Amino acid sequence: MLVASAIGCTAVTPSSPSASATPDGDLPAPSLSAPATSTPAAVLPRGGPRDRPVVPAAPELAGAYRFISTPDFLNQDVADLTAGGRRTFVDDRTGEVANSTNDEYDAALDHVIGEMASHGTDDVLVAGDLVEGRWGRDDAHTGVFGPVRTEAQRLRAWRRAAAVYYPAWRARFADHGLTTYTAVGDHEIGDDPWRSPRRSRWIDFKRRHVPQFKEIYAEQVLTDADGRPRFTDRPRGPAHDTAYAVRLDADVLLVTIDVFERRGGDVHMSVDAAQLRWLRGVLRQARKDDVPWVMVQGHVPMTGDVRTRNSSHLVYEQGLRSPLWRAMVEGGVDVYLSGEVHDQTVHQRDGILEVSHGSLFYRGESSYVVGQATSRRLVLENHQFRGEIGFDDRLWTTSRQGAPGHISYPGASVVTGTLAATRTRSGGLRVDDAAGVLRPRP
Repeated sequence: MLVASAIGCTAVTPSSPSASATPDGDLPAPSLSAPATSTPAAVLPRGGPRDRPVVPAAPELAGAYRFISTPDFLNQDVADLTAGGRRTFVDDRTGEVANSTNDEYDAALDHVIGEMASHGTDDVLVAGDLVEGRWGRDDAHTGVFGPVRTEAQRLRAWRRAAAVYYPAWRARFADHGLTTYTAVGDHEIGDDPWRSPRRSRWIDFKRRHVPQFKEIYAEQVLTDADGRPRFTDRPRGPAHDTAYAVRLDADVLLVTIDVFERRGGDVHMSVDAAQLRWLRGVLRQARKDDVPWVMVQGHVPMTGDVRTRNSSHLVYEQGLRSPLWRAMVEGGVDVYLSGEVHDQTVHQRDGILEVSHGSLFYRGESSYVVGQATSRRLVLENHQFRGEIGFDDRLWTTSRQGAPGHISYPGASVVTGTLAATRTRSGGLRVDDAAGVLRPRP
């Protein structure tokens, strides 16, 4: 049971240096078959659900709405390619059957997602990067999703891969009774970069087909079983299928935005004009309805002043000077949730609490934030796992990077950051106490 009693602890988990990505977006594999994260110097003194003492909930949080936020989960292509009578193919690098999961992966995922479900919530927010998404290529020449010699073949292969990996991603949460609310990330549209100083057929292909990638993502993730969109409150224009607003609870409105705009022959970290008009209208209505908490989630942080780990450092264009930020400030947004960084940083600026957070499951660094909200109180806790990985062999993916062949999450998470905020009488947000990785930066 979540309580606010951890608020006030002062331990801080240090951030690790970020790794550099290759020009094609691939990250170097760890050199050791060992835990991917160092042991924190200190953590807030409570463990995961198996270790957590049974303590009565704080009175001000009685009946609170709860949610999980976990951007960049998985950020890998994980599915059983040998199931359901599918043909199997051989990886020409290893001579083994090409597959994108194994028993270790399945057990580790079940452990982590099971802990998320143990917090008594049905709702999981994911601000982008569900999959690896480097589809339409076949670096090991397996033919798993068909030939990729021409652009038409690449797009067909993309659709086939999406029809395998997205449903597998959704099913892992659904199997634990969890409903996901996702935003489009750079990996859903091929992974950055979309420009290269050298000629690249792959980069040219993914830059040209961003609209189709978004359409495929929305069909697979943001529709019901009958193929209809899950959400009715959506903008017109390019983000019609990928942005939406939904009332998660009487006290919480979630607005999911698409921060990737295809214009001028390139991909920009910005929202289109129609989406911005829609957002302003949603926020005006929220004020009329006196919604206690308005949260916006988008994939990238608003500035580069954030901790990062193994990130390509995408940042929203113009940041705090952008029309988007001004619209959120003027519209009374309380919290902006972003991913991309695979680490945790909190800022409180212009009345908005910006929580940039996330992790990489396949590097043994899985984490998530648990939120609790009442009409007057908002409490956040960051939960961090320590996993063990091994790259001595790799699972197959369409790109050359692959995934570690060995992964385990043997223990429960620990709480590495807490934050408690109150709705003030004037309508603003006041941070009452914070600690660890959720302590706002100056």
